[in-house]
Amino acid sequence: MIYRRNWLWFFILVFLPLFLAGCSGIRWQMKETVFLVYEELYSTEGTVLPISGAQVLVLGEGFSGEKYTDSTGRVVFQLAPGTYTVDISKDGYSTIRDSITIYTLELTPGIYPYGLIPQGG
Repeated sequence: MIYRRNWLWFFILVFLPLFLAGCSGIRWQMKETVFLVYEELYSTEGTVLPISGAQVLVLGEGFSGEKYTDSTGRVVFQLAPGTYTVDISKDGYSTIRDSITIYTLELTPGIYPYGLIPQGG
């Protein structure tokens, strides 16, 4: 009986504060969020071409970030759990606006593909 009581106090005094310290902020929960931007081509082969230099603007509560896609049409943000507005644009293409939600307990990186449609084409 005394052994069980000592174990309970050990848990309360050691593990509980460590657990609560890890949960006190959301910084440790930052998620790698990948945006893939490509040109939508309507073909029988389903061909897609990556768009380099597309502006990806991400806005959320307490966060504002702007990056440009690389040669593979890829850009990466580190985002905390929450809801974000995403604007993707490039000259000569229709702009896309979307809303995404990053959840606290996601274990894999979020991958968001977007197809831009050429204007006038």
